[in-house]
Amino acid sequence: MAQTLDVQDVRDRIARELDTVRAQYLADTAQLLRFKTVSGGNAEEEADYQRNIPLCLDWLAELSVRMGFAWRRFENRAAEIAWESPAPGRKTVGIAAHIDVVTAQGSWKHAPFSATTDGGVLYARGTQDDKGPLMASLYGMYAAKRAGIEPAVDVRLIIGTCEETGDWDDIAFYLAQRGAPDMGFTPDATFPITNGEKGMLNLLFEASWDDAGEDAETGLRFEAIEGGARTNIVPERCEARFSYPGGSRSAVTRELMRSTTEFTVQNKGANITLLPEDGPEGAAGSITATFLGKAAHSSLPHLGHNAILDALSFFSDVSTLPAGVRAFVQFLLLVGKEADGANLMIAEEHPFIGRTTVNLGIVKIGPTGGKGYLNIRPTLGVTVDRATENAKEAAAAFGDATGLQVSVKRHGKALDAIHLDPEEPSVAPFIAALQQSYTAVTGREASLCAIGGTTYAKAFPSFCAFGPVDTNDEQELAHQADERVSVDALMRNATIYGTSIALMR
Repeated sequence: MAQTLDVQDVRDRIARELDTVRAQYLADTAQLLRFKTVSGGNAEEEADYQRNIPLCLDWLAELSVRMGFAWRRFENRAAEIAWESPAPGRKTVGIAAHIDVVTAQGSWKHAPFSATTDGGVLYARGTQDDKGPLMASLYGMYAAKRAGIEPAVDVRLIIGTCEETGDWDDIAFYLAQRGAPDMGFTPDATFPITNGEKGMLNLLFEASWDDAGEDAETGLRFEAIEGGARTNIVPERCEARFSYPGGSRSAVTRELMRSTTEFTVQNKGANITLLPEDGPEGAAGSITATFLGKAAHSSLPHLGHNAILDALSFFSDVSTLPAGVRAFVQFLLLVGKEADGANLMIAEEHPFIGRTTVNLGIVKIGPTGGKGYLNIRPTLGVTVDRATENAKEAAAAFGDATGLQVSVKRHGKALDAIHLDPEEPSVAPFIAALQQSYTAVTGREASLCAIGGTTYAKAFPSFCAFGPVDTNDEQELAHQADERVSVDALMRNATIYGTSIALMR
């Protein structure tokens, strides 16, 4: 028979146990953070990743068994730390976290894999995303166990190894071996509770054409339009490069200066610089037009200014541009210029999840062909299949009208939007446990929210995101330089997670 538990008593018992093991908790968290497990990085990082993932799993296996939990390993792709009972018919709650991290670029106060504590704050890549939360979940389980609490559910702490790459083959492999828990959460967003997420879809558009060579009248030759680094970032820079015959610098620069000045006057936020470069005396030269915007997360395109769209808008009507280049520019502008996907007929809004958003994140266009990557975050009710088909139809219609054939294919994993309904009878007790634990520990209301991002919650049925960052007190620093977490937040999170587990029914 399940215990009747007082929430405040449970919180206090778990907090006391965490205080008892505080030094070991912090030391173990630092040790996990020191494993160099950057996924999807350069050759050196990949070598470190391949070497460190097995070592990291070995270390977690030893730790979890020492704590008295069951350990299951699925090759070196995923693992599970389980707190379970032999009693039949119990529900299973999953906690899905990952041990891979993104590369540690930028200027850091402390070396990103040193796990240095400075002024009560632990600095390291992975403190927020997602090694710190993994340890908070594990030590929350451990504190509840030490407190003599027997959960009414079986608990699986599921450990992934390639979340940051977006492939999620780790979780697919795990599910094939173990099946899915009945419900659960991932500690990989913000508090209180994120029970809705927009979908995720990246589309690659490609086209080719005959090289038109130099413009017959001016001798100007198109070389490239290139911008953006990642599909999930609003691009802050796009460059267009041209070459011109010897002696033409003044005329070319004068015309570009006139037209770019006119464009910036007519387009708020546009910023263009011109850099001519002459060769030796009388030789051909080149000129680069750089369009500057403002970066933002692609799920919030209105917070940025897309430099690629400025470049495409400027060049869409430039008559000296080769016909194939101009047509492809016009197509990318067509599908990418409306931030809600209106031109793809996916501009819909859900009352909780919000509106569909799109971001033209990367373009690479040369004299004979080009590519463009469109990041789409469909709202609930707009499937990734529908968005893909609509994009293909738009490309086909454009081809019929212009003669330019544009191919459309998915790039990476495609995931539909999710919404965990808190009113669903099978879900309501689970959501209530999360709400009660968050409120008991922080004193704040445990509201529900939706995000435009993507977490492991999409990989499982009946999952949501729960922490680890409380934006009431903390700055979200995942993927940024000087990623860090305070010791107080580590203790708070472990208390919240341990209390949640104790209250699960």
